[in-house]
Amino acid sequence: MKKRLSLPPFGALRAFEAYGRAGGVRKAAEHLGVSHTIVGRHLRTLEDWVGVALIDRAGGTLTQKGHAYHKDITDALDRLSRATERLRPRMDDAVRISCVSGFASLWLAARVGAFRRSEPSVNLMVRPFDRIPDFDRDDLHADIRYLRDEELDAFPAGCKKMQLARPPMFPVASPALAAEVSGRVRSITDLLTEPLIEAEDSQEWHLFLAGHKVSPASFVPFGRLGHASVTLAAARHGQGISLANIFLASDDLERGTLVRVTVPGQAFDRVFIGGYYLIAPENNWNRPQFVRFRNWLTAEVASFLDRHAP
Repeated sequence: MKKRLSLPPFGALRAFEAYGRAGGVRKAAEHLGVSHTIVGRHLRTLEDWVGVALIDRAGGTLTQKGHAYHKDITDALDRLSRATERLRPRMDDAVRISCVSGFASLWLAARVGAFRRSEPSVNLMVRPFDRIPDFDRDDLHADIRYLRDEELDAFPAGCKKMQLARPPMFPVASPALAAEVSGRVRSITDLLTEPLIEAEDSQEWHLFLAGHKVSPASFVPFGRLGHASVTLAAARHGQGISLANIFLASDDLERGTLVRVTVPGQAFDRVFIGGYYLIAPENNWNRPQFVRFRNWLTAEVASFLDRHAP
């Protein structure tokens, strides 16, 4: 008989470490970038392997033995991460950032050439992340993220953040659908009868409607498509009305593939739901290559906002 290995599957260990740190299956799945079903399966596999209950499923917490094992696992993974980091050859001129996918694909991607021309000696690497990164384990120097006001404390201690922009939100649709809507909508409340596409959890439409003193109690999204870039793609194809900001919609508005949805005789208020932030660990904030990227990015954002001032 083949001798049993002394180590559980590495995927199960990572899932358990993420579960203990995040405090739940869904949050652990978000951090790892997998489904909650996979995390749940990994946790069961680990418990079967060690033969000990690690999770109190009634309370959603770790058992006493689970807490002790989690500490050991976390320490071991941290040591492994640091050992690998020391071993890997580094490109000292690199700046590795993660970026929320909508901003990355609809704004930043069109400007990486400008950065390269401005800073030819800095090797910029952009990874689209829709979850909050773990800077050490994901091997990143910084992150660009859209945070709603209630999410500003989402990043751990030891990180610095700087607001890049706080753009107002507005509804957009394909030209054909916008023309149809203009014939039906006579007040902002009438938007509730239209196909409103939500990016994630309906909160942005709720906040937008509440900002116009419209009760969102009866709001049911026409569809939830997960990413702002996907909701705008659906809007482009005439599938519904999506919320956007100028960073996400400027190219479409200039090409005419999307137009602002309006209400006859009324103007939408400038509703601010959140902002784009540049976030980095304190030990990366003044790294020379990152400072050059940060200075370029803030100047580029400021110039863009000047050109698109209301």
